[in-house]
Amino acid sequence: MSEHWAKISEAGAVRGMRIMVWIYAHLGRRAFSIVLVPVMAFYYLRRGEARRASRDYLTRMRRHRPAALCKGPIWWLSFRHFLAFGHSLMQKYLAWTADLPSVRMEPAEEAKLNEMVAQGSGCLLIGSHFGNLEYSRGISRRHPNLTINVLLHDKHGRKFAELMRSAEPMSRMNLLQVTEIDLPLTLRLKEKVSRGEWVVIAGDRMPVNENARTISARFFGDDAPFPIGPYVLASVLQCPVYLLHCFRKVTEHHLVFEAFSPQVQLPRNDRAGELQVLAQRYATALELQVLKSPLQWFNFYDFWEDRQRSRSTA
Repeated sequence: MSEHWAKISEAGAVRGMRIMVWIYAHLGRRAFSIVLVPVMAFYYLRRGEARRASRDYLTRMRRHRPAALCKGPIWWLSFRHFLAFGHSLMQKYLAWTADLPSVRMEPAEEAKLNEMVAQGSGCLLIGSHFGNLEYSRGISRRHPNLTINVLLHDKHGRKFAELMRSAEPMSRMNLLQVTEIDLPLTLRLKEKVSRGEWVVIAGDRMPVNENARTISARFFGDDAPFPIGPYVLASVLQCPVYLLHCFRKVTEHHLVFEAFSPQVQLPRNDRAGELQVLAQRYATALELQVLKSPLQWFNFYDFWEDRQRSRSTA
């Protein structure tokens, strides 16, 4: 069976990031970029599961959306994928510690976001592992009275959150490390939303709890499992739901704030059918965003579960 993503060892990730932060701070961006190449080459050669997942994803991309990728062998694109991930880790840290550069938005989306803030309305934002959602902190900086709660679903999220909090302890963007969305957590989040706070959850990663339910949706030409948690949570919170993406293009970050549903309802007589519709809508919207910068989608595990299925049926 293919490893669940949460079991893939990243024990040195936070420690290594502290070292890379020191290099960036004392030696500059150029030195950081030079050192990053052998560091990511080491991880590329050492992390077979992540390497295979990257190549699988890029192969699917080339097969189903050939115009989205530049030319070159898959192994080279895969290594560039790793490099992009290394740069994204530094950008995550900079998003918390440095003055954020301007983040571009479509005028209509920015107007809607500002309207939501002005109304004091709580909402649920479904994000992804595409790009760098930490740059959404620009929202809380422009609107200092707004509190944003980000749910982290990986076992190393607590250490990463501690690193970010130490960088800026007064931030109103809360990182909450969770393993499952249970009743106590749901009630806490419902209270936060009722106070006008925003909640962010990823919609493109298998839950840490392997017994948690998923549903299949078409993604880059093949069925892949997506968690139902965001939609179940939305049905309980009974608040507006938006999709949130933030990715880097050349030297700028682009923030996408996309309406998803005024309020999610899961009918008792066709709950599974409605979950399927919602998951597919999310997968389709995510695919359109990923096409804008394919090397910034960072899910380094067997996302489509092809190897898991092939081994279980062998």
